[in-house]
Amino acid sequence: MNTMKRILFILLIAFVFASCSDTFLETQNKNNLDVGSFWKTKTDMELAVNAAYCPLAYGGMFGLNYFLNLNTLDPYIWFESPKGGFDQLLINTNDFKSTWSALYQGLFRTSDILANIEKVRTVVNDDSIFNQNKGQVTALRGMYYFYMVTWFNAPIYYDETDVPTDPMVPLTNGTQEQFWTKLEEDLNFATTHLPATWPSSETGRITKGAAYAQLGKALLYKHYHYYLRFGKGSTAEAMENLVKAKTALKAVIESGNYKLIQSLSNDKTNEQAAILSNFSYLDIPVGTNTYKAENNAESVWEIQYNDDNRGQGGWLPGWQWGGNLLNEYFAPLPSCYRNLEIDPTLWLKFEARANAPEGYKTKIDPRAYATCYIDGDTLDWRKSSGQNVPFQSGINSKKIVLNNNLFTGSDVLPSKSFGLKKYFYPQWVDKSPLCDPVNVRVIRFADVLLMYAEVCFQLDGDADGTGLAALNEVRSRAGMPSKFSLNVEIIVNERTFELATEGHHYNDIIRWSFDSKFDVVNNLDVLFNSRFNKPKNQYFPIPQTDIDSNKGALKQNPGW
Repeated sequence: MNTMKRILFILLIAFVFASCSDTFLETQNKNNLDVGSFWKTKTDMELAVNAAYCPLAYGGMFGLNYFLNLNTLDPYIWFESPKGGFDQLLINTNDFKSTWSALYQGLFRTSDILANIEKVRTVVNDDSIFNQNKGQVTALRGMYYFYMVTWFNAPIYYDETDVPTDPMVPLTNGTQEQFWTKLEEDLNFATTHLPATWPSSETGRITKGAAYAQLGKALLYKHYHYYLRFGKGSTAEAMENLVKAKTALKAVIESGNYKLIQSLSNDKTNEQAAILSNFSYLDIPVGTNTYKAENNAESVWEIQYNDDNRGQGGWLPGWQWGGNLLNEYFAPLPSCYRNLEIDPTLWLKFEARANAPEGYKTKIDPRAYATCYIDGDTLDWRKSSGQNVPFQSGINSKKIVLNNNLFTGSDVLPSKSFGLKKYFYPQWVDKSPLCDPVNVRVIRFADVLLMYAEVCFQLDGDADGTGLAALNEVRSRAGMPSKFSLNVEIIVNERTFELATEGHHYNDIIRWSFDSKFDVVNNLDVLFNSRFNKPKNQYFPIPQTDIDSNKGALKQNPGW
């Protein structure tokens, strides 16, 4: 072998050994980014902020399970299998796993962003823009904290100072104080730095008004879940908390950015369109009038959806799909599951009224008609949709109440069944609307007005009368006569009438159960009352899989 051949042979052997070394096998995946390579530009910050919104749209939250679970727990709504209702839904401690997971994906993302966002402050070079982005993240985290502490009592707590990085380290329960203190801090930052409105190209981002509304809501709930629960309801601190709640909600009311959608003509069609525009994905035309639907003047905080399924086959709202699953589960189309139905006792609870426009079968609060589909209601005003047919029990519903003998009253009813109308008028055109484009209104102005009335009542019995005025504003929009004072029954009934089937009622029942003045649970029907156990049913169970994965360091809620 000559010298050149020997050199080439040696180089070949060296190359083979080098090819088998660990160093050679270590390659960089250009499709992945880590913290070191990501937090470099303003665009990086904006992309991270966008990702923080997504968990609210997931199936565990407003993409499905918020309504599936909370409406099933509502004593005025039945699940298609009655034994799948309140008495059975909470038997399995993993029933709320998807909700827990969505909330913790939200908490992790927001906390991780807040731990890193200062890295791009100098790159952004505009404190106002930087704080607007940071304010969106703190508002979102405040919302995630709120649902965690009001649903799961004392779940895992962390913030930007101690984001979990090692999956092998067990996590423990946080305290009530940690959640309430931090969410107030987060939302206060957001109210200071978020704009009152965004450009139309940024519709759906959290505004100053939305942050104030969530802050007021959280502080109102804190009065029950923290101060009254732990015997601190009459303390100076509790009163100060209510003052802050009133101030936050008043800021929304006095901002001038929100108003109730009013009927533009004194007739049934316009009256219903004014209410139902808050739950439609299409603007509603009535003659020469048009009622704006999504992101209208009554919407304060709204989860944005669209009908883009991105070519994906999975049932993953907010992830693989731009839409949610609400129509597929609850819409009155024969091709959909139709697995929730309203109990007739809700219809019968609505108040009578003397001056109802012509066309109503029964002269009662028009919100009953906006809440319930009854036999003869048209599903859609558009002839081209193919859904401009009347609601018919047994076809557009499963007649859950009738077939299971769940209503024993002797009242004459206008329908054999009562379907859910909010979010399902008009009907989506597809046979199986898996990717539902209807936005979810998390907080609307009517809710703000009613929460304000409740805060005023709890603070000083509504000494200045502004709480009563706010409540009567909601009643006036519905064409209902004013009330002359605030009391427990009026507050409970008005929230029941205005917010029915929107996923609020069970949350209301839980917080009111901490207040002896309300005594709401004991005044509900006997069947619900016999199932409701304190303290067990005042909070959801922590998923057992998470307790196991944290090696028992995470403790279950009482009663589970």
